[in-house]
Amino acid sequence: MKEYQMLQKLDRALQNFRRSGVYKRISTALSDADIMVLFCVDFCDTNQRMKLSDVAKVLKVTLPAVTHKVNDLVTQGYIVKETSTKDLRVTFIRLTDEGKAYVETIRDAYYKPLEQLVLHLGPEDTEAFMDILEKINQMGKIQL
Repeated sequence: MKEYQMLQKLDRALQNFRRSGVYKRISTALSDADIMVLFCVDFCDTNQRMKLSDVAKVLKVTLPAVTHKVNDLVTQGYIVKETSTKDLRVTFIRLTDEGKAYVETIRDAYYKPLEQLVLHLGPEDTEAFMDILEKINQMGKIQL
């Protein structure tokens, strides 16, 4: 296969993937970024207190981005901030009861399209697909 033919085939495959709806999310009152912060705090909290920097590290985003999202979620009543008694520079966060209830309400529906993808691909192909996506992610933004 010539290089341009491979590029055309890849382009068609990516366009079809976008149109497939596999990654279509349910409509929610919160943005995907807000939901990812809530999920991170909920899923990563194994009875340890989470700092804003922990969330940023897990989600692979900047601390200012997390701080902005957390402040919005605090205002909306989904997250509570607690300042460390040992170090006033450290802020811990946790879900409120309302935040926990919201996560419980949307979790299954939010991940349903991805569950369908995993069922279709199977465990091995899903792992391979995630590895490929990670390689693409590591490549960074393509400069034109």
